[in-house]
Amino acid sequence: MDIVVLFLITAVAIANLVSVTDSQEILQNPDFETMDHWSCPHVTCTLSSDKHSGNHAIKTQDRHNYYQGPSQTVHLKEGHVYNMETWIKLLNDNGKSQHVQIEVAYMLNNGHTNYVTVANRNPVNSHSGWVHLKGQLVVPTGVKQSRVYFQGPDPGIDFLVDAASLTELHIHSNSWKPEADARIDHYRKSNIHIKVATDTGVNKDLISIDVSQKTHAFPFGTAVVASIINNNNGGSDQKYRQFVFDNYNWAVTANAMKWHSIERVKGQPDYETGETAIKILRSHGLKVRAHNLLWNFARHLPHWVTALKGDELNSVVQKHIHDTVLRYKGLVEHWDVNNEMLHGNYFEDTFHDPDYSKKVFRTVHQLDPNVTLFLNDFSVVSSGGSTNDYLAQAKDYKASDTYVGGLGVQCHFKNKPVPALIKERLDTLSQAGLPIWATELDIMADDEDVRADWYDIAYRMLFSHPSVEGILIWGFWSEHQWRGEKAALVSGPEFRVNAAGQRYLNLVNKEWRTESSHPLSKGTDFTVRGFRGH
Repeated sequence: MDIVVLFLITAVAIANLVSVTDSQEILQNPDFETMDHWSCPHVTCTLSSDKHSGNHAIKTQDRHNYYQGPSQTVHLKEGHVYNMETWIKLLNDNGKSQHVQIEVAYMLNNGHTNYVTVANRNPVNSHSGWVHLKGQLVVPTGVKQSRVYFQGPDPGIDFLVDAASLTELHIHSNSWKPEADARIDHYRKSNIHIKVATDTGVNKDLISIDVSQKTHAFPFGTAVVASIINNNNGGSDQKYRQFVFDNYNWAVTANAMKWHSIERVKGQPDYETGETAIKILRSHGLKVRAHNLLWNFARHLPHWVTALKGDELNSVVQKHIHDTVLRYKGLVEHWDVNNEMLHGNYFEDTFHDPDYSKKVFRTVHQLDPNVTLFLNDFSVVSSGGSTNDYLAQAKDYKASDTYVGGLGVQCHFKNKPVPALIKERLDTLSQAGLPIWATELDIMADDEDVRADWYDIAYRMLFSHPSVEGILIWGFWSEHQWRGEKAALVSGPEFRVNAAGQRYLNLVNKEWRTESSHPLSKGTDFTVRGFRGH
């Protein structure tokens, strides 16, 4: 009997199903036309005719601490979502990279104060002109009073603030899940058109066609501990290895490829640990991200490196780049080149070169033109404090003819994910025209059933967005998860797959996997709509 199967890929139209609108202005005197309602403790604030809009801005000077700037007490409702933005301009420099922030202080009923960064721009200087800050905040429970601040630059740096706004966001989607599922059906599935031809006289009542998905085309990955991947001695380590091999198709070595892990002692690099783990992962069908080549914070570099200066430091950095990239060439698909550049400027400030990191990207691309190079940062999706800054950075790299192949969004959630805000931030970042990967997802919740629901929100919203091309959790086992049990899918030395882990397995192995059976007695020409993969 001959069976002929023909495949036809089709697509369907889908609407934008999540919307967010704003409401009445909450700030008093948001345009800074007078000094009314604004407070500037221990600094000098005056009106300035150098403004972004209107007639005036507020000028802040005689600052002795980074957190000093105009502030205002506001009334915010617990659990409600707000959008805040403003324009800030630095008036002088001290030769170092500066950042500017919108900060909210929550005075809690228990007497404590929590400080949350709503929006951040980095780096800025006196030549940047007016820079736009925008972010969202979800007000926690137990808040007695809230106060907004404009701050950030080093002491002695004067700055202007103008055109501020604080409004409540009304999220009009009470059906985020079916909307996300509709996008998943559109973006992650295709029609398989099957025609079956049989020999004359074959009894079709005795035949069925089964379509069974074996692997996902979409990358579902995890950070792994290289030493455990390299250990084949049984016990919980073997359970860990098998969980990785069975449930993920991508991995990233959490620490093994960071400079401070490779070369704690100058001249004694350890490439073997990472290389062995990568080869084992690849032998089990997983692709690997390399994290990270450099890190733009002194505290995340080897101590012996940060003790160096000038040409000696640059020589060491260049040697590390060349040796590491060439050692792993052909073994990894991605490199996080210089981690978290929105929040750190170590190399730019140390070498007094604002383009130093761009030059690193160009060097890596020359050394390995086949590996995809990523920016990678936080507070761009899990919170929105740096979303617009990240978009600006991506556009700047592209405009400077510096190769960047993707945006890594870390996604370390501290609270319940808000579906509409995830989508809005991803929509914003997609304007860069680059693939987006959730590179370091984790969510904290004491109750594992709540944690399961929260992971469901994050995975579903990320998987449903057309610009997201991969999702990696930043460790699944409580024994090797930087946030411990509160973020884990698997609990304790007994290796118990908890409620959050069961939810993940249900998503990737059942809900998002195609299994279909079609009796030929119902027809020999039919269509199966399936998730992409093998």
